[in-house]
Amino acid sequence: MPRSPAITFVLRHRDRDWPDIERLDESAIDREPWRFVGGRNSWIAQTYLRLRASLETLGIEARVSDRFVPGTLCIAHKDDANEFHSEAHRSFLVIVRADRSPVGASDFTIVQNHIAPRDRERFIPLWPQPGLRPREDRRGERITTLAYFGRLASAPAWFTSTAFHRALRERGVRFEARGKGWHDYRGVDVALAARTEAATVLATKPATKLYNAWLGEVPALATPEPAYEEQRRSRLDFLAVRDDWDVVRAIDWLRADPALYRAMVENGRQRARDFTTASIREEWLALIQRELMPAYEAARSRLDTRRLWYFGGMTQQKFLSRWHRARVALERAALRPQATFAAVRRGAPDYPSPLGESAVHDFADVVR
Repeated sequence: MPRSPAITFVLRHRDRDWPDIERLDESAIDREPWRFVGGRNSWIAQTYLRLRASLETLGIEARVSDRFVPGTLCIAHKDDANEFHSEAHRSFLVIVRADRSPVGASDFTIVQNHIAPRDRERFIPLWPQPGLRPREDRRGERITTLAYFGRLASAPAWFTSTAFHRALRERGVRFEARGKGWHDYRGVDVALAARTEAATVLATKPATKLYNAWLGEVPALATPEPAYEEQRRSRLDFLAVRDDWDVVRAIDWLRADPALYRAMVENGRQRARDFTTASIREEWLALIQRELMPAYEAARSRLDTRRLWYFGGMTQQKFLSRWHRARVALERAALRPQATFAAVRRGAPDYPSPLGESAVHDFADVVR
């Protein structure tokens, strides 16, 4: 066992994907944001680079390896911690669940939201989008670009609706569904977070699209996913939408009420303070010092004797994985494509504000 505390960041495909990672510093994340996409890259490779210097200042050695190093505290993505025949039991296991099925074989589990925490699960927000570039101030309150940032596999059918795009064009608005380039909000005026997915999957998702919009300094339109609702503190955090008709209504309101637009942007700046890189780094370091390292030190002398514990945990994990897949398959089979509107009203909206009549006045209470 190592004489000093050590944390190993486990990257199964390190030699293939990250042969240079030990030569990189944190600035590489903003220089090459495309490398930090996907579970392992965003949760493990990025966290190693974000925390390495701070950990070393605390006297904790930070390593990266393609395997679980015996005697160390190992942080790994669940995809790399899913094998019966493994020596992982000889390490203190901190497993990032991400949007996978529940973890059984771990000492602690990192989850992406705090909706329904299980025993020894701890919520740490996912890092903000690498290299994020906020909206340009010179754009003012004008709305010409609505953008979705994310994978397109679960995009709602109405993303490609002719009527939806026509309704936006009539308002001078272009909709962009961006499957890449997720960091660039400079020419975006409103961000949309919407997807069609099984409820079981949505319950594991992070609120990153929401707080990236806050950091990007644009109002957010969002379907009511659990993580978004969990983070909601004010009606200015996001406008709730369920379909393309709601999106067009929300765009109409923002166009008609520049004060509402400005209020949502300023509220986003306030909320974004909890989701900056610096803030999330402090959450990681606090968790490591307060809980992970003390528990690791207490278990360190008996890690070699935990094979039976690991086998039992992995048996549970495999069962939970099968149950999770079956439930997701049933929920996806039950999903029905959302109907899109055939036509929308032209001109100024004549419906109630999606925030309520006193929404802009409520902003004073948010920032007071």
